[in-house]
Amino acid sequence: MKIRYFDNAATTKVKEEVLQEMLPYFNEKYGNASSLYSIGRISKKAIEEARKKVANLIGCNSNEIYFTGCGSESDNTIIKGIAYAIEKKEST
Repeated sequence: MKIRYFDNAATTKVKEEVLQEMLPYFNEKYGNASSLYSIGRISKKAIEEARKKVANLIGCNSNEIYFTGCGSESDNTIIKGIAYAIEKKEST
């Protein structure tokens, strides 16, 4: 029986090329990108490179790209950004 999955809002199958690119960061280069030690710096460099690739893909600056860990974090980031923009506009 062929499986049909319709809940991509909750989780989505990872493409094979994405999985292959990510594998080293699941079991070899898994350091905390916010840390100072070498494995963390490797992770931070990879994140910054990914940020640049996404920015180039959609035509923006890399400092405009934010990676989040879940939908709730993404939603909260957007809400805070909108609130900040409104506050800034009202104060000018």
